[in-house]
Amino acid sequence: MSLSPDFWGPSTSSLISKGLGYLVLIGLIAFFCCLYQMRMMLRRVQKDSGIPILPHSFLFGHLVTLAKLSMKYGIPPDAHGHWVFHHLRQEYPDIMNKGIMYMDPWPIGYPMITVHDPDMMAQFTQENSLPKFWALGKVEFRDVTEGEDLLNLDGQEWKTARSIFNPGFSARNLLSLVPNMIEEVLVFRERLRKAATSGQVVRLEDYTTDIAVDIIGYAVLGARLETQTKPNRLMETMKSQISMMYFELDLRKLLNPIRILKHRIYNRIIRNELVPYLSKTAQNYEKIEGPKTVIALALKSYVKDTQDYSARRDIPPEFIERVIKHIKIFMFAGHDTTATVLAYIYYKLSKHPDVLAKIRAEHNEILGVDPADAADRVRADATLLNKLPYTTAVLRETLRLYPPAGGSIRQSPPGHFITHPETGCYWPDADSFIPERFMTHDKTDPLYPVKNAWRPFEMGPRACIGQELVSVEVKLILALTVREFQVEEAYAKDAPEWMGDKAYQIFNREIVAAAHIRDGLPAKIKFSRTK
Repeated sequence: MSLSPDFWGPSTSSLISKGLGYLVLIGLIAFFCCLYQMRMMLRRVQKDSGIPILPHSFLFGHLVTLAKLSMKYGIPPDAHGHWVFHHLRQEYPDIMNKGIMYMDPWPIGYPMITVHDPDMMAQFTQENSLPKFWALGKVEFRDVTEGEDLLNLDGQEWKTARSIFNPGFSARNLLSLVPNMIEEVLVFRERLRKAATSGQVVRLEDYTTDIAVDIIGYAVLGARLETQTKPNRLMETMKSQISMMYFELDLRKLLNPIRILKHRIYNRIIRNELVPYLSKTAQNYEKIEGPKTVIALALKSYVKDTQDYSARRDIPPEFIERVIKHIKIFMFAGHDTTATVLAYIYYKLSKHPDVLAKIRAEHNEILGVDPADAADRVRADATLLNKLPYTTAVLRETLRLYPPAGGSIRQSPPGHFITHPETGCYWPDADSFIPERFMTHDKTDPLYPVKNAWRPFEMGPRACIGQELVSVEVKLILALTVREFQVEEAYAKDAPEWMGDKAYQIFNREIVAAAHIRDGLPAKIKFSRTK
């Protein structure tokens, strides 16, 4: 049977055109209805609470205000969004000093209340831990984990998952894994030696990303992923999947016709890569002597809680699927934070030779004057890493200045309210790199950190489960490299600067997890003269 040529005649084309026109009209009506609801909601809330807001356009919300701010202060288009609050404080001090502000970026993002007073933050993260914002799990992580991961779960499901994984991320267990982590750091050190010998410019963040992946791969899976020496299918697939995620309106990704199909393919590949590690651990976890990985301890905790695991080869399918989703978040967030902060530490040490001298002096005192002995000393006694307070202060100060994540997004139930404490200055000389602020124990010292102010890993019950891992691996990597090498940034002379810095934090749409150092920190690695 064939269609008559008249089927696609003028009348049919007219009907199709009218249909499309009606669809567009309906879409526009729906858009403006949502626009009206969003704008009026914010204005009603502001009127009822009496809290002042930034100049607000009924048509564009706060987008015009933010655009004007970006133009006035020359904020680069690739700069990470959480830095806008630095300039908002300069432009609207009376509003920002309230510690709370209404923000309406719709339709680019969701209307929200931004809180930047430490004690006010504590009210919904520590004193009363509110659930995560619904869109995180239902929209942003839907195709990756369906929101069924430690980052997005809430209530009893989250408590159960957290209790299963807590043993593996405990400080004691992570220190027991240090001897194996050292093997990965030695590979990293050899790469730095080759870079120093060649004299070529390298992207240092690529190096720090690979070492972070290999360390978290061992800590979680008990496997050497060897990302530093050859391509790894698991991480390459995870990076491809991450590049398809979006945390703000991105029409290119949202309207990609094969986005859902590609997510399904990536999920299947990742599952196939992870299942052998899980199967091996499940069959042998009781036979493993010495240090236990995160997954081994999670399985042990699961078996203990369920009391229903008689066949070692019959892993409960639901357990496998849940664990895979959690592992994706651990690998996704764990390597990204470490890689970024480590690159920034090397960068700041290159700009502050006095700090570099102090951290080297501390390592000489605790690890011995010969850097070549450091690996053996730490391998024999991993607790030496706990005796490096100045190194820890450098880590904390770098995270204060360059937090990989901009904050925690929570959802308030009806009737919830935040009281307004007395606000003030949280970080004296806030833009300066002063690790000593984390060394003082004198509360009268102007540099003494304000309670609740330092929160790159958040605080309260939902604090990042992997923060101790970041601390251990960063201190370990610095202990084995910082005395042997010097890093010199190698940005082009005409590279853009912002706030006097070429290495400003950017938002990379292909690596959406966190704020990253611009261009991956092009640098030359040199052997230290004090080696």
